[in-house]
Amino acid sequence: MEPDEARKRHLIAVLEGEIARSTGRRYQLALSALDERSLHELERLLRDLEADKQSALRRARIFPWER
Repeated sequence: MEPDEARKRHLIAVLEGEIARSTGRRYQLALSALDERSLHELERLLRDLEADKQSALRRARIFPWER
């Protein structure tokens, strides 16, 4: 297996795990059809969404009356 292919497989495994962890579900996505750059962008999107979620939870705890 080429190093690039191994990196891509690892990235796919990380993304599948992150999606399953954050949603509690497994989705049948053809992540292997994406190039490495798109996979990294998807990883970045998931991180940004998680950060937004945590920020909203903190704001709701600090200002519960502003819903």
